[in-house]
Amino acid sequence: MSLSLENYIGELADRPLTDTIHAIAELFPGLQGSVSPKCKYLITHPDYSGQALLNDLGKLFLVCAARCKDEHAPFQTRLLYNSLDEPFEKLYGELYTEAKEGIANGTMVPEPSTEKGCACCRGDPDATILAGFHEGNAFYYPEEEYRGIWGDQSERGSSTYYDDEGKCISHLMASREQVEEALARAEAEAPVASRL
Repeated sequence: MSLSLENYIGELADRPLTDTIHAIAELFPGLQGSVSPKCKYLITHPDYSGQALLNDLGKLFLVCAARCKDEHAPFQTRLLYNSLDEPFEKLYGELYTEAKEGIANGTMVPEPSTEKGCACCRGDPDATILAGFHEGNAFYYPEEEYRGIWGDQSERGSSTYYDDEGKCISHLMASREQVEEALARAEAEAPVASRL
């Protein structure tokens, strides 16, 4: 019997970042989505048994963006992660439409939520991804690292917060084009032997 999709997704969190992102990318061509009568977003894959919650995969996806920043992920890893933004948006969008139609025609009834506050603020994957708040998050760099790579080039966005010790932490977001340019520059500067 093949590994269950739910267990496989659970195991991905323990892998190195690049391996996790590659595994998510490899899942996408075979993922099929559906909505349960209680409006849960479900996914299946022909290589794995059973169903899994799309939000479990979505949460893993969102965590990987933070890991890109925290683990100083290479350009290629960040670009691969960013290429998954659109497939996630598409799948969530299709299932949202299906759920909305099911609620309207009475075939689906969502369970009452026990969660408090804004779903996006809580980081719920369905809300965060449908609102587009995940877009480009893999391109955040600590400000010093960003300036070391792109100098005075304008950033696409920024994020500032205070850590537990009261220190101000600033991150700047690069654009996809900036990351692609930096990757091309790094590859051109690499010694010939490392490119063979």
